[in-house]
Amino acid sequence: MMMKIDKFDGEFAFLSNFYDSPVSDGFTTFPTVEHYFQAAKAVWVKDYDDIQHAKTPGEAKRIGRKIAIRGDWEFIKLDVMETAVRKKFAIPELREKLLATGDAELIEGNWWHDNVWGDCSCDKCKGIQGQNNLGKILMKVRADIKKSL
Repeated sequence: MMMKIDKFDGEFAFLSNFYDSPVSDGFTTFPTVEHYFQAAKAVWVKDYDDIQHAKTPGEAKRIGRKIAIRGDWEFIKLDVMETAVRKKFAIPELREKLLATGDAELIEGNWWHDNVWGDCSCDKCKGIQGQNNLGKILMKVRADIKKSL
């Protein structure tokens, strides 16, 4: 039976977009993938800067929910996330941790109703199969790293 990692906390907190891991978009270095991702949505420089300077990834996410979002966002958001995750796991220590998950299925299990990036297990979302896009991206990046070794 294939092992599953379905919570990105504790030993597996490094899989979370909230994990401290500096990533750069070529102009700015962000403290987490969450900061990077939320800033990529921004239409206005002030919103981009506010997200970059958010004290926590949770704050970056809250700001990102309130800003004007670029018109092509729904078409590019998966690519933006994959780019950010690839940058994160280019950090040698994190790359080794990702490889150490072996062939485990990675599922961003949550309780905050995110069925796009993960799979929510709350009572309200029972019966809804989450898309688990973050988990899929993590597994794709892991497979690509293995191929490159």
